Amino acid sequence: MKYLKIIGTNLKNACVYFVFTQLFITAVFQLTAKEGSKGQFLMFDIELILLGFSVVMAAIQNIFKIKKLSVAVKLLIHFLLTMAALFVLFITVTGQITNVKSILFLMSAAVVIYSIFAAIFLLIHYTRKKREEKNKEYTPMFKDKEKDKK
Repeated sequence: MKYLKIIGTNLKNACVYFVFTQLFITAVFQLTAKEGSKGQFLMFDIELILLGFSVVMAAIQNIFKIKKLSVAVKLLIHFLLTMAALFVLFITVTGQITNVKSILFLMSAAVVIYSIFAAIFLLIHYTRKKREEKNKEYTPMFKDKEKDKK
C-alpha cells in the first residue's frame, strides 16, 4: 500500500507538471507562430514527450524528501537532474542537435529561470529556519550537578 501511495503522489505531481508545461509550450508556440497559423494544437508525439518529462520531473522532486542531505546539496542535485531532463527533452523534440544555438539559448534561459526560483526558495527556507531557531525554547545541555547531589 505504501508503494501505491508513492506512485499516486508522483502521478498527481506529474499531472500538475504536465498542465504547466503544456500551457507554457502552447503559449510559446502561439507567440512564435507565423501569421494565420494561430489556434493549432500540439502534435501527439510532443504531448507524449511532455508527459514523459512531467513524470521524470515528479520523480526528481522526491530528492527534497531525503533528510540526510543538506538543502544546498538537494538543490544542486535537483538542478543537475532538471537540466539533464530539459536537455533530453529539447533533443527529443528537435530530433537531434541540429540547432545548437537555439538549444543553448533555451538551456541558458532555463538556468536563469531556475536560479531565480532557487534563490527565492533558499531565501524562504533560511528565513523560516532562522525564525524556528529564534522561537525554539532553550534546553540546557548540562544539568547543574549541585542540584542533583542534594
